[in-house]
Amino acid sequence: MPPSPEQSAPTTAAPAVQRRPQRSTVRHGQASCADYGCTRPECRQAALRARRQRNQDRRRGLPARVPPYAAARWAVRLREQGMSAQDIADRAGLSVTLVRRLLRAPELGQAARDIARTTADAILGIPVPSRREPNAPGLTGSAEASRLLADLARAGWPAAALALRLRVNARTVAEVREKRPRLHLDLALRIRRLHRELIGIDPVSQGIRPADAARVRAAAARHAAGV
Repeated sequence: MPPSPEQSAPTTAAPAVQRRPQRSTVRHGQASCADYGCTRPECRQAALRARRQRNQDRRRGLPARVPPYAAARWAVRLREQGMSAQDIADRAGLSVTLVRRLLRAPELGQAARDIARTTADAILGIPVPSRREPNAPGLTGSAEASRLLADLARAGWPAAALALRLRVNARTVAEVREKRPRLHLDLALRIRRLHRELIGIDPVSQGIRPADAARVRAAAARHAAGV
């Protein structure tokens, strides 16, 4: 009996399952991009280089995975020098998710997952940027900067005076202190340094009018009380 049309029709292969997470930040040119099935030449070449490095490490008796602490401490130092997690990821050729996880790595002696030796070497190979050129286009959360600006407000420092020292406008200072969720990392670092410089100084001794300092302290107290 001749086959039915359904039987004679060629079978089509099922679509390949996409293994890349929906919120993945892996970019083309990274070895992990090829691991997700990308066939671009630059991704395949990156994966080949990573595989060769792993093979070389294995022949030298080096483990493929190492504790994350040294890389985590270096990543923290890079961030303190003005690099965001995205800056570090771009320079190392890693996903920003992995870098952020490293920045949250617990201190030595606590449990933490090992990372690939190539990942650790990529981060440890990033030079510390110059403070004159921090190269920090990335954004960071505003929680610390908001708290530091609130401290200065309770000490009597008006937003306009802080803005002048930070080289921004007073509205930016108010927004970071009150509601802006993220800010440029370079500004966050400047706020941290300004807080260390001013928190122990009476603003009146620096030319702030006593009435203005008192007004700022009163407004800060009302805000802290939720009034």
